[in-house]
Amino acid sequence: MIAILYRTLGIAILIPLIGCGVRGPLYMPNVPPAPTAPTEPEPKGKLYPPQTTTTAPASNNNPSSAN
Repeated sequence: MIAILYRTLGIAILIPLIGCGVRGPLYMPNVPPAPTAPTEPEPKGKLYPPQTTTTAPASNNNPSSAN
């Protein structure tokens, strides 16, 4: 019975010493500050970034492309 308690105590002491494989000193990470809220509301009904309009492909009736 005493041997079981000694083994349990030894295992309980070794588990925190193993430390799950993390090396180096422990530190709190530097978290960047949250971005500030915009001062103006987003405009309604406009696309951002604005989409460019595409033109129709050149037709075969174009006189400038005739050979």
